[in-house]
Amino acid sequence: MNQFEEEYILVNGIEHFLLHYPKTSDTPVLLYLHGGPGSFESLFAYELDKAWGDLFTHVHWDQRGAGKTLRRNKKTGMPENVDQMLEDLHGIVKHLQQKYRVEKLVILGHSWGSLLGSLYVLQHPENVLAYIGIGQVISIMENERTAYQEVSELARKAGNKRHIQALERMGDYPPDNPELLLKQLPKLRKIQEAYDNGPVSGSGIGELFKTLWRSPSFQWGDLVSFMRIMKVNHPLHLQMLSFNLGEILPHYEVPVHYILGENDNITPTALSKAYFDTIDAPLKTIAMIPAAGHNPMYERPEECTAALRAVRETVLRYYLGHTEKSL
Repeated sequence: MNQFEEEYILVNGIEHFLLHYPKTSDTPVLLYLHGGPGSFESLFAYELDKAWGDLFTHVHWDQRGAGKTLRRNKKTGMPENVDQMLEDLHGIVKHLQQKYRVEKLVILGHSWGSLLGSLYVLQHPENVLAYIGIGQVISIMENERTAYQEVSELARKAGNKRHIQALERMGDYPPDNPELLLKQLPKLRKIQEAYDNGPVSGSGIGELFKTLWRSPSFQWGDLVSFMRIMKVNHPLHLQMLSFNLGEILPHYEVPVHYILGENDNITPTALSKAYFDTIDAPLKTIAMIPAAGHNPMYERPEECTAALRAVRETVLRYYLGHTEKSL
């Protein structure tokens, strides 16, 4: 098992948990923003480290209302809105800049983390070396509408009458009522998982627990955080429903890279690709991972690592005149 470091730092009034997998001092620093809100992925970071090797010094942050950060702060400092989360993220970035003595970080956002990451990169390009979006969120309502249509077609092709009937009972999806949508969404996700891949979704609760159990940072108390995710992050889930990245001028001042699962039915690839085509950035690349869903880094680790290696090499070439040490 490769060396890792755990720490808690005070940012924006509460203590935040960070898990570091440090490499050599000349390796770019990558901050991983997990999905959810609340679906902390630090317990899976050891799997990523095995796949990624020495590509990045990668840091995993349990966000406000998630994982060990939630456990540490108990009932205080719960998530309120996206602006608060962006303030938290800014504080985390500043800490990492000082800790690793770098001016800029690579920001990788997965799912909900891609919403947070995209907004941060647009607001603070001065702190960002490059942005990587995996399971990129564009518009929550469009995501849900397209995802419902796609999984309905998959269920019909599979001849799964139970799934077909469950989907039909949802009626006109997504509903306009936000509270009703949040009640229906877990039902849709459960059906989607049957057509997705990987240890985070689709492979069953048994495999998920095996992956958690093997994690060097796993503690039994982490399970409590999993059970509190929806309730604690309810305000964020409500606010997310009105989010549409397409309504924001897509002008990025840093390189932008999307890594998308070809079969992602949570954040449909077609929507991510359509938005990507509108992006104005000094450099942009997109990689499609075959036979992968919403979590290509776990489902197809070799292919995803190859895509990340290409991103790293492209970014280093882009910043011509810099040495890797200065990055």
